[in-house]
Amino acid sequence: MASARGSVVLVDFWDSTCVNCLRTFPYLRAWHERYAGRGLVIVGVHTPEFELTADPGLVAAAVRDEKIPYPVLLDDSRETWQLYANHFWPAKYLVDARGYLRYEHFGEGAYGHTEEWIQRLLREAGDEDSMPPILAPVREEDRAGAVCHPATRETYVGYLRGRLRAAEGYRPGEEVRHQGSAEPPPGMFGAYGLWRHEAEYLEAREAGAGLELICDAAGVNLVVGAAGEPAGEMGITVDGRPVPPEERGKDVVERGGRTFAVWERPRMLWLIDSAEFRRRNLRLSFLVPGTRAYAFTFTTCVQGPQPN
Repeated sequence: MASARGSVVLVDFWDSTCVNCLRTFPYLRAWHERYAGRGLVIVGVHTPEFELTADPGLVAAAVRDEKIPYPVLLDDSRETWQLYANHFWPAKYLVDARGYLRYEHFGEGAYGHTEEWIQRLLREAGDEDSMPPILAPVREEDRAGAVCHPATRETYVGYLRGRLRAAEGYRPGEEVRHQGSAEPPPGMFGAYGLWRHEAEYLEAREAGAGLELICDAAGVNLVVGAAGEPAGEMGITVDGRPVPPEERGKDVVERGGRTFAVWERPRMLWLIDSAEFRRRNLRLSFLVPGTRAYAFTFTTCVQGPQPN
């Protein structure tokens, strides 16, 4: 920070498996393109939520995939996180040219307000040229009139913070054969087949082991890892049927009338991406033994009011 005196610095705390973080990157890339030559310095601070995302190789892959053009610090010890007394992913802090913290924002949104602050601090730093118009929203749900419904909260899978609904319960460090759950309530999940129970994840110990989830959301995502082969595949249905085309996340494909999620490395999978907020019943069947499921995350905002 001392070497950045005279520049406006935007510090962005993120994690490569955080859906809210990933959704901010179109704006961060645009701000870098617009203002890097005018004195804005963006620094990403990747503070891992899971042991999985402390892997430098996985973080580097995420930086490449997201086309992040500015420096990223791997804060695996959470030292920088603690210096900022930060508690959120994503979190953005703006530091002016004199080194004073002037603005902070947690979570998604407020993109226009944040850019107004960037322009304000650049002017204070001596930039007298005209500023571009504030960036237009890149998604419909970022526009005025969007409604953010109460969604199912992030649902962890491992025994440390997990919400497994099963007669067998959690058995730390053991392999457990689950029989499934009769419609687990939103905020919990069920399991069937053979799974190994660990603090941050459940690991599928046979092909066909699955998870069941009922959730209220517009979008649904799942963080996955692997004990061995990094690539994976799973079958996915919604309300007992293949995922309809208008609801498929970018990691879902159709083959032979069935829908599957496929991935090439451990990361967050985009399973459901819909313009409609509603209750959905998901059933996932993991086809590669050794696949690890960490957490379900959800998006909630849609353009215009919709019935629950």
